[in-house]
Amino acid sequence: MAKLLKILRATSVHGAARAQDPWEDARTWIRHAGRYVCKPEWKIEPTTAVNHGYFFIERGRGWVDLDGTRLDARPGDVFFSRIGLRFASGHDPKRPITVLSTGFKLTGRGGVDLLRGAALPLRVTLTSGERKELTRRFEALIAAMLDEGRTGPLRARGLMQDLAAWMLDLAERTPAKRRTGTSDGRGAEAGRVADAIAWADAHLAERITLAQLAKVAHLSPVYFAALFRRETSQPPIAWVRRRRMAAARELLAEGQKSVGEVARAVGFEDPYHFSRAFHRSEGCSPRAYRESLKNPFFR
Repeated sequence: MAKLLKILRATSVHGAARAQDPWEDARTWIRHAGRYVCKPEWKIEPTTAVNHGYFFIERGRGWVDLDGTRLDARPGDVFFSRIGLRFASGHDPKRPITVLSTGFKLTGRGGVDLLRGAALPLRVTLTSGERKELTRRFEALIAAMLDEGRTGPLRARGLMQDLAAWMLDLAERTPAKRRTGTSDGRGAEAGRVADAIAWADAHLAERITLAQLAKVAHLSPVYFAALFRRETSQPPIAWVRRRRMAAARELLAEGQKSVGEVARAVGFEDPYHFSRAFHRSEGCSPRAYRESLKNPFFR
């Protein structure tokens, strides 16, 4: 079964080779999603965004400041905020705004921000059809967020990812005359953490230390450790341990390597030590884990 899954992942429905899926390990966290009718005294003081966000003006007149670029905010405008940008907003008290807004994070393997590096506009002015479609998607997301049933959070995460994909497509297809500004999200510090993660992922078979990771990021170990935790919510070495176990699960599922070979591939010279570490992490031995993945119809 593992071999069959590997083949299916590597090919499209037409049998052609498929590029690696950059969203394969995507995880979504939603801070808020709602329709906000702002009072006359409402405003957002300058702050550094800790989430990605969309800010869609339904009614009223106001302004949005993104990293020092102040833009008018009118009905039909949608603003792209992102982690690390300085954000502020306000409106005309006589014409207070109503907005559809959400704040979220979209992360991949190792907690890396999947939208880092995506070139996004600061503002897009929508067509009437796009306004209706964005409103529909927002309202579905808000309904799922308010659903207290067991599956509400699951649907909300799926709808948030669908909204993020739609917005990425919107950013790419919108002609320049309806698009204002650009931010590429390549924050220097976040980029250094991403570089260290990519390096660690390529060197899991070797001994990895905090000093090595900090060197890759061109930072002091103390500062790098604090920055890494801020970006991924995990200490660097704890992340490496979890990543080793994740890589081990992938290799065991593929079924191409022996347990000893898997151990060496993820940085354990002693297979017995690897088995104990794997058991502590997963609650079973590597062999038991591999057996649990077998499908009786493909034995």
